[in-house]
Amino acid sequence: MFGFRSSAAKDSSHCLLKEVGIAEINKQHLRLASYAVEFSLIVDDLSTHEPTNQDWRRIDALFSKIMRYVATHFSEEEALMQKYGYPDYAAHKKLHDKFSAEMLKLQSDINNRNIKFKKKMSSLLWDWLYHHINEIDYQYREFFLSKGLS
Repeated sequence: MFGFRSSAAKDSSHCLLKEVGIAEINKQHLRLASYAVEFSLIVDDLSTHEPTNQDWRRIDALFSKIMRYVATHFSEEEALMQKYGYPDYAAHKKLHDKFSAEMLKLQSDINNRNIKFKKKMSSLLWDWLYHHINEIDYQYREFFLSKGLS
């Protein structure tokens, strides 16, 4: 397991992510977690005031960075699954597509300057990171290790 401590994490606890057996994917997961921390820090800052134009620019920039990185990560993970014939590829891709659709809904809230996005975004990112990586991605660990990946 690897992780970090963040005051932004639920209950100020450690956010521990299981290693999924592929070093590059583990690094990507950690980068996604760092973006979640960065986003949570922005949300914490906004707890004391309404977002200014400068705040919205920060939010736009970070959200765009997250969306690009999520797309890259999903693409690379799915390419590995296809290359090695991962048997649960279709179900896994469906989960990726669902998360991407939820992120697009949040992007609409952000584009419309709807402050509701704050709680949704933090919850979505942390729930996704913890649940998807530790329960869903972890399922492919043994499969990829058996193929010689690490």
